[in-house]
Amino acid sequence: MKKLISIGVALALLTMVVVPSAVAAEDIEPTTYAKIPFAIIGSGLQLVADIWGILDTPGALDIGMPWIGDVFDVMAPWTAGPLGWTVDMLSWGVSLFGAVLTDAQALVVAMGIDLPIDLAEVGKLCDTIACGLLQPWADNITGSEFTPCGV
Repeated sequence: MKKLISIGVALALLTMVVVPSAVAAEDIEPTTYAKIPFAIIGSGLQLVADIWGILDTPGALDIGMPWIGDVFDVMAPWTAGPLGWTVDMLSWGVSLFGAVLTDAQALVVAMGIDLPIDLAEVGKLCDTIACGLLQPWADNITGSEFTPCGV
C-alpha cells in the first residue's frame, strides 16, 4: 500500500512540475484543429517514454520494468499521427453524408414529396462541420479573420 501511495505522489508531482514544460516543448504539432487532442495525448505518451528510465531506477519507483519506456516511445508518434487520421476519415464521412442529403433533396422535390425540412440545408451544415474538422492548424499572430475553407 505504501508503494502505491508513493507512486501516486510521484506521478502527482511529476504532473504538476514536469508535464507543463515538457509538453509545451514537444515537437508533436497537430496538422488540423481537430487533431489537437491526439497531439496532446501523443506528447504525454512521449513524455512518459522520455522519463521512464529515470523513474524506474533504485531509489525512485524501482518497478523493474524498463521496457515500459520503449512501449510508450512507439505509441506516442502513432497516436499523434496515424490515430489522428481518424479525424480525416470522419470529415470525409460527414461531407459524404452532406452530399447524399443534398442529392436526396433534389430527388424529394422531383418526386413531389413535401418534407418539413430542407435536406440540402442539412447537407450544407454537414459540409461546414467537415470543413471545420479539416481547418489547418496555424498560428494567428497577425489577428487576421478566421475563415475556415474560404467561407
